[in-house]
Amino acid sequence: MSRTLRVLVVEDSEDDTLLLIRELRRGGYDPVFQRVDTRADMNNALDRRQWDIVIADYSLPNFSAPEALGLLKERGFDLPFIIVSGSIGEDTAVAAMKSGAHDYIMKDNFARLLPAIARELREAVGRRERKKAEEALRESEERYRDLFENANDIIYTLDLEGNFTSFNRTGERITGYSRDEIIGSNFANIVKPGQQDVFHQMLKRKLAGEEQISYELEIVAKDGRQILLDVSTRLIYKEGRPVGVQGIARDVTERKSLEAQLRQAQKMESIGTLAGGIAHDFNNILTGIIGFADLALFNLSAQHPLYHSLQEIKNLGERAARLTRQLLAFARKQMLEPQPFNLNDVITDLSKFLRRVIGEHIDLQTILANDLAIVHADVSQIEQVLVNLCVNARDAMSHGGKLVIETRNVDLDEMYCQTHPWAKPGNYVLLSVSDTGVGMDRATQERIFEPFFTTKELGQGTGLGLAMVYGIIKQHEGLIHVYSEPGHGSTFKIYLPAISGQAKAAERPIIEAPRGGSETILIAEDETSVRELIVAILETQGYSVLTASNGEDAVRVFEQNREGIDLIISDAVMPRLGGRELYEILQRRFPALKFLFISGYSVNAMSERFIIDEGLELLHKPFNTIDLIRKVRELLDR
Repeated sequence: MSRTLRVLVVEDSEDDTLLLIRELRRGGYDPVFQRVDTRADMNNALDRRQWDIVIADYSLPNFSAPEALGLLKERGFDLPFIIVSGSIGEDTAVAAMKSGAHDYIMKDNFARLLPAIARELREAVGRRERKKAEEALRESEERYRDLFENANDIIYTLDLEGNFTSFNRTGERITGYSRDEIIGSNFANIVKPGQQDVFHQMLKRKLAGEEQISYELEIVAKDGRQILLDVSTRLIYKEGRPVGVQGIARDVTERKSLEAQLRQAQKMESIGTLAGGIAHDFNNILTGIIGFADLALFNLSAQHPLYHSLQEIKNLGERAARLTRQLLAFARKQMLEPQPFNLNDVITDLSKFLRRVIGEHIDLQTILANDLAIVHADVSQIEQVLVNLCVNARDAMSHGGKLVIETRNVDLDEMYCQTHPWAKPGNYVLLSVSDTGVGMDRATQERIFEPFFTTKELGQGTGLGLAMVYGIIKQHEGLIHVYSEPGHGSTFKIYLPAISGQAKAAERPIIEAPRGGSETILIAEDETSVRELIVAILETQGYSVLTASNGEDAVRVFEQNREGIDLIISDAVMPRLGGRELYEILQRRFPALKFLFISGYSVNAMSERFIIDEGLELLHKPFNTIDLIRKVRELLDR
């Protein structure tokens, strides 16, 4: 079967061309050919068709083989080029071969033509395949180089001594070292002191035959920053023998920091839930202790032999109640009374008190920003935060020092929030409290906001001061960060969301002496001791009292006495039917009915937030007798 052969013939003689074509057919080819004898004709032929071979007479009147060969080079064609000539000298033939011709055939020796064509076609195929392979290799190398240079990870190679032999641009960016500084230096030189053995062990294990080794390693950047890398390595082989190591190192510093922040937040949330539950249960107990002690004191003269003992019971109960309030503050379950105010005013008003608290051996300085933005917060809670931070600073400077309180407006952008996952972009007011005390190591900083954690000696602190600060700031949707090093003091930075508006002047309530009455009050409380206490207090004031142990019981009692009940006192959280459900059931039918809620928690998003939303009254457990009597009378008189 004939093989198609596309032949471009550079020849001015038609007879010689036909002779050539006949020879090709005799050799088993089916030639598709075109004869050209000028540069223009050859250009056109190259444009119209792809050719397998060019066969050219050496010398034509208007064209020549060397010119045709030059045209092919200009056009970028790599085609077999065979010169066929009736008369060509040896020197001319050698020059033509040097110029790129692949063979030359004398017209009187056509026997060499077919073998030469077959050979050149084979070699052309070989050249094309080599060129294709070279292009593929070049593209592969370019892709690898592009990947090597532009990957998000550090990519490097080492010799078996651990010396760098290559280092990509990402490595330069992350470490701060240039390629010239790195190449030839040893990997161990940039490893964090104390971790060089980790690297050498990796190399040893890799050479021992471990296929894949991934490990974490800390290095020190040129500017001194410590960078945590997740490193994967493989051996480089040459002729079956290991000659080096290739490594890919990912910077996981930020990821690990965010994971640590998340773990810390989850731990604090869990501790807060536990602390809030404990405080709730203790508040129920303390309500009975304080209330019954109070009630007994009302009925005794100061000269009674039990009066002092009962007063001590009440005092100890109130001390315990303060601890539970601190736990509730940490658990973010306090009832807040937010209002717009200027933080500078709070600091100025507290300055004299703070100077007495920290003592004369500590220099207190305030740096307050002009035009400070307004915050919407509970003034008394923020005052507590400031006092607790100053007391903490005082305790860190037993031999004196400097305490600096600073305020300023700050804008937290997206970049900041990416590294602080609980932050939201926006305008904030910064409260900074810095001391020149003993400072803290990293392990201490990770625990300082935990309740009952303290570095003070036994009996010198409850470990709730900073926990309370943490809870208050979180409940205000703020941020708190601590910056400290042993021997270099500490700085606490608090960010409170800024608002637009004017500060509100504080209103001083008018306190009246408590009065009783003769109205009927329904008490819904699941804790027996608390329920009995409220009954005893109200009955001593002349009120008629009905009781229920849960919400369902309260609905039933109310239905039986609906015309005579003037006020319902209800626990916010009860089994079977809670305070909110009780309120909603009765309020729909009797809009004028008055409610007073009591709770061992303060604000809980699901059960007690409605108290604020509806503008209702809440009394915190443990409450004292006077507060209960006054609040009941106030509601009944409205």
